[in-house]
Amino acid sequence: MHTFKRIYLLSALVMSTVIPLITFYEYVEVEQAAGLGGNSSALITNFTTSSVEIFNWYQLLWGVYFLGVTFSGIKFIKNLISINFRILRNPKVKANGLINVLLKFNVEPHTFFSYIFLNKSRFENNDIPNEVLLHEKAHSDQYHSLDILLIEFLQVLVWFNPIIYFIKHAIKLNHEFLADEAVIKQGIARSNYQKILLAFSSPEYFSEPTGYQLASAINYSSIKKRFTVMKTHTSKRSMLLKSILLLPLLAFMLYGFSSKVKLVKEIIPQEIAISQDIATAKMVKEYNQLAKKYNSLSKSKRTITRDELKRMVYIFDRMTKEQRAQSEKFPEIVIPKNPPAPTRPSGGDDLQGVIPPPAAPNTNYSNNGMVVPPPPPPPMKTAEFLKNLINKGAVFYFEDKQIPGKEAVEIAKKDEEINIEVKGHDSKRPVVKLSKEPITID
Repeated sequence: MHTFKRIYLLSALVMSTVIPLITFYEYVEVEQAAGLGGNSSALITNFTTSSVEIFNWYQLLWGVYFLGVTFSGIKFIKNLISINFRILRNPKVKANGLINVLLKFNVEPHTFFSYIFLNKSRFENNDIPNEVLLHEKAHSDQYHSLDILLIEFLQVLVWFNPIIYFIKHAIKLNHEFLADEAVIKQGIARSNYQKILLAFSSPEYFSEPTGYQLASAINYSSIKKRFTVMKTHTSKRSMLLKSILLLPLLAFMLYGFSSKVKLVKEIIPQEIAISQDIATAKMVKEYNQLAKKYNSLSKSKRTITRDELKRMVYIFDRMTKEQRAQSEKFPEIVIPKNPPAPTRPSGGDDLQGVIPPPAAPNTNYSNNGMVVPPPPPPPMKTAEFLKNLINKGAVFYFEDKQIPGKEAVEIAKKDEEINIEVKGHDSKRPVVKLSKEPITID
């Protein structure tokens, strides 16, 4: 039980320091407003500050805190220096893996790591009972000095907190319980050990106390409490119940004293996503419905309206590789060939003798008086078309990768069947996408 209490007290110190530093983040989804351009954090509200100076209590409190830290820190360092001076300036005797530091004045036995401080004349005259030496050895073997250094250091940082002093007293008292338990486990009779403690319990027995807070002394001020604890036996069931009760206490501390921060997670609406060339989940769902509809039909019956085909191509072009891999396969669409152009009427047709409409400028007439429209201008070659777009400052993409305009022209020259899609033709910066993926089959 004493070991459990030691772990609990040390854990309480650590958790009380760590829990306030824990932050739980909660993400709140907020739809991005149109026109913000995806950077709502750029909105800054300006506040006018008053020129009236107000007494800063915040700085005053910090000043008082650092003053207390300075005073406590100096005291802590002074105790460390004092105990080291006692080790260096006094004779030492090694025994049982420990170092006995022999002091001239009559001081109560106390321990600091592997050093046990004893009165020189009493030690040389064998006037110190073996039970007392076993008690101090238990302090050293169980590294109680580490606990004391930790609590003393934290006391420097949180000197203003009264609870730190109660925990410090509880830790030191529990050290005495652990040392007493270790002595009794050595086979020492409890009654004899208690008589020895009573023999050393008089304050007049020692001419000088330990003088510093970093050592583990035999601590006779709590002798009555220690005698009571020696007779008390804690069952394993009681220890288990007390351990379980710590879980809701820890949960309450985490909930009550940790920090909670809400972070805004912006959702891009469909209309903004389209303008950013991103296929949203809603668009992918629409594509899957159309693709599934036509994939379920046989090729002979698979006809599609031009609008639905354009929509499928539009969405498929904006889908990522992952979205395409998880979506329906693009259906094989049968597009009927363009019907042949109507033949021009000849001189023997029924239209002979019909008065032609007024001729437009640059209109040619045949020998029989029929109006013959001028031949259409030759179609612009793809390379020339792309060069005109380069002059407009267009941005070119090939297979979803941005490329220079000159490279786009070379690709078009090499592959005359390359698919070209132009967005914002009339804008200042058109977007041109080149792709080898066939849209139609047959």
